[in-house]
Amino acid sequence: MGRHDILAPEVRDDPYPFYARLRDEAAAVQVDPFGLWIVTGYDDVVDVLKRTDEFSSTGNQRTTGGELFGGMTPATIITSDNPTHDRLRSILHKRFTPRRVSTLQARVEDLTQGLLRDIRHQREFDLVTDFTIPLPVIVIAEMLGIESARFEDFKIWSNALMLLMNGAEGEEEQALRAVMGEFAQYLMGMADHRRSHPAEDLIGTLVDAEKEADRISAPEVLGYCVLLLAAGNETTTNLIGGMTLALLQNPEQLSLLRSRPELIENAVEEGLRYCSPVQGLFRKTLCDARVGEVTIPEGSEVMVCYAAANRDPSRFDNPNQFDITRHCKGHLAFGLGLHFCLGANLARREARVAIERLLPLLEDVEPTFDRVEWVDSWFLRGPRSLPFRRLDRAAA
Repeated sequence: MGRHDILAPEVRDDPYPFYARLRDEAAAVQVDPFGLWIVTGYDDVVDVLKRTDEFSSTGNQRTTGGELFGGMTPATIITSDNPTHDRLRSILHKRFTPRRVSTLQARVEDLTQGLLRDIRHQREFDLVTDFTIPLPVIVIAEMLGIESARFEDFKIWSNALMLLMNGAEGEEEQALRAVMGEFAQYLMGMADHRRSHPAEDLIGTLVDAEKEADRISAPEVLGYCVLLLAAGNETTTNLIGGMTLALLQNPEQLSLLRSRPELIENAVEEGLRYCSPVQGLFRKTLCDARVGEVTIPEGSEVMVCYAAANRDPSRFDNPNQFDITRHCKGHLAFGLGLHFCLGANLARREARVAIERLLPLLEDVEPTFDRVEWVDSWFLRGPRSLPFRRLDRAAA
């Protein structure tokens, strides 16, 4: 591999020096091993996200993991341009407004307190396994209408999807596709049940939209559910885990947040900027497209790198410093424009509740890891494991 290997172990450990080298080299740089073009500068990323007539979301299979279900790859809101995008997004848009998400506050609080109560009964625990994974998984599964007995399967399906999107090959790919086939069968069964037994959950809302001419097809219902599975829990899991790690690595910021709890909303925004749980998403060029002084050929795959833009020193002072008092308005953790993340309000609310409730726990525990292991993905980022043990005074 060449010097721009995005899968290199040192890049997995810390991608930000890699992004900085790319940003210093050119507005867009082609990397190994995929031949992918990466756009890293803040202004260039914003420019590309706005140029939907040249940089298309349609036909880019990496975001959905390719043809997951027997060769069928239905359109979703992140793999389509207008008018398809707006047609699909409008179906669930009102379910994710700030006002609608606020109605979930009590449930998120209850889940958070229950998970942390279970943790406090353990001498040793893994914050990722025991908290940052189950919280958003349960929230989105309940919103979809998944029965509680399938929550663990739900996470297995999500993991399989992420590994497929990460480029699994050979026997691993076949095994993962089999797992996703099971998920597809489950979802199709759920959708069929909702057609005869209407409900107010997200699957019920999607199925209800099938009644309107040309609003959504049965395959698109399936694709929407797959997207909600991935986006509804992976991003928030990585955000909460990444923020926890950032606070531990910056104890002065942790102390500041404890003393000034009113900073929690801004702290979450800084966590989004600093951690960038989704490192970037993908586009394909519809023509020879110019970014800065670089011309990207028609038909090329492009990664619009939110994480690199969020650490661009031309936009954010001391960008590699985690500062919960920073004015970080304008970060791109949720994208921009047409494809701004549908679930942004939900992710923010879950993260605020989770971090607020975690603060007392972190006083009574100590980490037992020397080195952080990251999730097995080059476009998603978050700690795979955060093991802790209770301090003696906490066990007394």
